[in-house]
Amino acid sequence: MAILTGINTQLRGSAGGWTFAQLGGETIAKQKVAKKSTAKRTMAVMRRRVQMGNLVNVFRSFAGTLHPSFEGKSAKVTDYNEFMGANFGLVPVYLTKTEARGNGAVVAAYQITRGSMPTIEHDSETPGKVTTDIALGDLTIDGDTTVADFSRAVVQNNEDYAYGDQISVYVMQQMVNSDSHVPIVRTKAYEVTLAVEDEEDLLATHIPIIYAATSDGKLGNSMAVTGGICYVHSRKTGSGTKVSTQRLVVNNSVLASYQSRAALDKAVQSYGGLTGDQFLTPDVEDVVAPVRP
Repeated sequence: MAILTGINTQLRGSAGGWTFAQLGGETIAKQKVAKKSTAKRTMAVMRRRVQMGNLVNVFRSFAGTLHPSFEGKSAKVTDYNEFMGANFGLVPVYLTKTEARGNGAVVAAYQITRGSMPTIEHDSETPGKVTTDIALGDLTIDGDTTVADFSRAVVQNNEDYAYGDQISVYVMQQMVNSDSHVPIVRTKAYEVTLAVEDEEDLLATHIPIIYAATSDGKLGNSMAVTGGICYVHSRKTGSGTKVSTQRLVVNNSVLASYQSRAALDKAVQSYGGLTGDQFLTPDVEDVVAPVRP
């Protein structure tokens, strides 16, 4: 509180952060105390918040290899924005505050690319092992297979592929930090450009044979992946890079425990629990009106 003297001291009312009043012929000035507003932590708000950590950390694990992964985005929109928009709320994974801040990440069936090239189909009869729809004809891939051998087999047996195209494979290994016991992900990305100029260039120098193997006459992986795997087809054109729309194929035993209601409640409590929740408001993501005949 302050007492003003001098010119303009017959003040009353408020101005900015001050309130003025008259007391005993003197002007008393009091500074307003700003009230801190506490954001309401309803279940709807927190359900979204506790999903963010996993999405952010999974995207980070790609270390820039998901670029450009989403066709048609404006210059102001990043791959990160598109990744979040494509997956947020669709494949929920709940991390606690400690797990999220500790770079925790759980592999889920996230969409990693969106584009106009035909989607590579992934079949998986054995968990962690996939067979794509990329036909290889009579080629059997081994350590002596060259890029030229592989390229000819792909282009000659698949009408959607041409020399100069790229085939990439993303391998996401699900692990647990031995010290913090937080789930973590190690992501590796490999690529090869379809070309026949160099007959000495070995395929294995671009993609490990365990991820570029022959499976029933098609491209696939020969060693099961604990986490996720995905193949992507891309092409450079005059208007930019075209990609196939792809989603991770997941083999992850820890995933279910981070998608349960118990995991959601644990994650919410790690941020301080709920405030301002309404008892009669259903705990649902979206309300879908019933279709009447």
